[in-house]
Amino acid sequence: MTRGRTDIDAEIAEAAIAWLVRLQGEAVTERDWLDFDAWMTASPDHAQAYDAVLAFDHQLYLDAGLAETQPEPAPLMTSGSAKVIPLRPARRAWFWSAGAAIAAAFVAGAVLVPSKGLMGGRETTYVTGVGERRTIALEDGSRIDMNSASRVTVRFERHARRIEMGDAQAFFDVAKDPSRPFLISAGDTQVRVVGTQFDVRHRDGLVAVNVQRGLVEVRPHLAADAAPFRLKPGQGLVHHEGQAADARLSTVAVDEVAGWRQGRLIYRDQPLSQIAGDMNRLFPRPVKLGDAEAANMRLSGVLIVDEQDAMVDRLSHLLPVRTTTTKDAIVIQAR
Repeated sequence: MTRGRTDIDAEIAEAAIAWLVRLQGEAVTERDWLDFDAWMTASPDHAQAYDAVLAFDHQLYLDAGLAETQPEPAPLMTSGSAKVIPLRPARRAWFWSAGAAIAAAFVAGAVLVPSKGLMGGRETTYVTGVGERRTIALEDGSRIDMNSASRVTVRFERHARRIEMGDAQAFFDVAKDPSRPFLISAGDTQVRVVGTQFDVRHRDGLVAVNVQRGLVEVRPHLAADAAPFRLKPGQGLVHHEGQAADARLSTVAVDEVAGWRQGRLIYRDQPLSQIAGDMNRLFPRPVKLGDAEAANMRLSGVLIVDEQDAMVDRLSHLLPVRTTTTKDAIVIQAR
C-alpha cells in the first residue's frame, strides 16, 4: 500500500480533531456548520489537517473492522474460576482522547495517510428519458431527484461521495457525513457539501446552482488558488463553462428552488431558446425556433407543466410570438 506523509502544525491538528468530533455529535447545529465553514476557509492548512484527520480516522475504522473478524482470545481464568474477558477499546473513544499525541505525530510527519489513488468504490449511472423523472435513494441516506433527459453517475469512495453530471438537472438532499464530503462535477464546475439541499442544472454549457438549505461550496472554472463561492439558502450561482470570470451570484426564493419538482418551470430573465430546450426534454414532439429574434426573447414568469400545446399557447400570451404546429414539430416565430 502506497502512503504519503503529512506535516501539520500540532494546534491545527488538534482543532481538526475537535471539529470532526463536534460534527459527528448528535447535537450538531446549523451554527456549528457555519463556524466549521469559516474555520475551513480561514487557511489552506486547516483543510489539509482536516483531510489528514479523516484519513487517519478511516484507517482506524478499517483496523477495528479487521480486529473484529479475528477469533476471540482465550479467556483468562482466576482462581475462583470467574472469566476475565479482555475488552477492545472503542476506536473513536481512544482516537479522541489521544488527540494531543496524534497531533504531535502529524507534526513529526509520523502519521501515514492513504494516497488518493487507493480510493475504491462502486459506480452506477442513472438516466432519465424525455418526459421522465426519477428519484434515486442512495445507500448513505441521500436522495437525488432527477429531471427529464438527465444522466448522473454516482461513485461512493472511502473518503468521498462523488457525482458526475452529464447533461442533467437534479435536486440533491444530502445526508450529513463530515467524514465523506459530497462532491459533484458538472462540466468545469465543482460543488462540495457535507449535508444540505440544493439544485444543480448542467445544460447547454451552462451550470446553475441554487441552495434551499445548508451551505454549498461552488468552484467554477477558477484559478487553483482562487477562493470558491459559498452559497447560503436563497442564493444561486450561474456560470458558463470555459469562462473564468463570468460566474455571478443571485438571490432566489427558497420555495422556488427546483420548482420543476412541483410541475412549475420558473424563469427569471431567461432566453426563449432555454425554454424551448426545457420543453424538448419534456415532450417527444420538438419545439423549434423559427428565427433569431424569437430565440433571443427573454421571459420572467412561471410555466405550469401540463399538455405541450397548452404550454406553447401560454408562451404566445407571455411573449410576442406566433406558433405553427406541423405533424413533426411546433415552430415558434417572432410576431
